[in-house]
Amino acid sequence: MTVDPEDASTPGREGLLTAFRAVRDALLAGDAAALRELYDEDFRSHSLLGDIEDREAVLAAYGQGGVRLDLFEVEDVTVEVFGEVGILTGLGSISGSYEKTEFRHRVRFVDIFVWRDGRWRYHFSQSTEIVPGAGLSGDG
Repeated sequence: MTVDPEDASTPGREGLLTAFRAVRDALLAGDAAALRELYDEDFRSHSLLGDIEDREAVLAAYGQGGVRLDLFEVEDVTVEVFGEVGILTGLGSISGSYEKTEFRHRVRFVDIFVWRDGRWRYHFSQSTEIVPGAGLSGDG
């Protein structure tokens, strides 16, 4: 997979969306080499289980025999750029398997990218699972 998450020499919304889609595509393809290029060296995430994961943990999870995604869809995505920081929020649906266990999740997410070395790098992720009937807003 060729990784080209930015077409311009300055940070912007379109380049940020391109980087976000490149991360999604690499996750769906299980392409750890592309993920290594897209993820910031200081990447960390807060998983659905509340675990804090760094870049190496994610790369190991998506390596041979690890997580396999069949679905990664997003909707209601909001994109904001503040200088060299890009923030995406929205709703996501993911499904796949990990070590022969199938999973399916609907989540609200916040993804933060930073502009480094002339391109957007995936820096931080937070996902919260939407449990039908459990939210105050009634959606899910």
